This record gives sequence, C-alpha cells and structure tokens, in this order.
Amino acid sequence: MPEIGSCTDETCDDELKELYECHCCLHLVCLYHLNGHVEIIKKNKQQIDKLRNKLNTIINTLQLIINEKLSTIKYEQNLIEQTKQILDVSSSSIDELEDIFEKIKQTIILNRSVEMMVKVESLSLETTNHSSICKSNKENINSNGKLKFFL
Repeated sequence: MPEIGSCTDETCDDELKELYECHCCLHLVCLYHLNGHVEIIKKNKQQIDKLRNKLNTIINTLQLIINEKLSTIKYEQNLIEQTKQILDVSSSSIDELEDIFEKIKQTIILNRSVEMMVKVESLSLETTNHSSICKSNKENINSNGKLKFFL
C-alpha cells in the first residue's frame, strides 16, 4: 500500500503524493519517478546484456586464436623432433636433409613475417584513439630490443 508524502527525487515538486519504494534504491518516490527508475534499470540491463554478448564473442575469438597458435606450436615441435631423428641417423639422404631444412626455413620465415595489429589508446583529455600496424622485424626494433610503434 503506497504511503503519502513528498517524493525523495530531487527533481520532483514538494506536493504530497502517493509514494512507492523503488526496488533498486529503496527510496520512496512518486509513480512518475518510479517509472523513470524502472526505465533506467531496463536500459542498464540492456547495456549489460550487450557487453556480455560482446565479451562472449571476443572470448570465442581469442580462444580460436589460441587454438591456432597451439596447433602451430604443435606442428613446429613435431618438426623439431623429426629433425632430431634425421640428424641422429647417419644414413639420412641428402633429399631428407634438404627437405627438413626447407621446412624449418619456411617456418622461420613465416614466423618472422607475421604482422601484429596494436591498438594504442591515448589516455589524454581528448580520449583520442590511435591505431598502429607494425611488422615485427628488425626495422621496427630499437637498440634496446624493444618494438617501436609508429602512430
């Protein structure tokens, strides 16, 4: 049963009205402001749901990236094991040695030519976003061995 009194919302006039307890803030407010509170809660829930969906999507994307990397690592570890076995056998043919040499060489080239995208966000007052794409190669590494970013 509603109480009679002044609405606790700062924007409301001081007239006596039926007051209802808001279930989110527990303040006694008039029906108009109670409806406003409900709308705010709905919008917040929608925003939270959107963020949760975005997080699920980005987690799935990251998981795919990790799985691809793990698969690549597994292949490369297998390549190392194959090479060790070939090196342990003194009767390995020139073709076997050249074949494994080429596979390793291609793997190294592939690993060095991978591009990475780096998003650099400025925390300045303007909150400007800058994006940069750089290749991980000797041209982009400074004398300290750290990757240089070009904006």
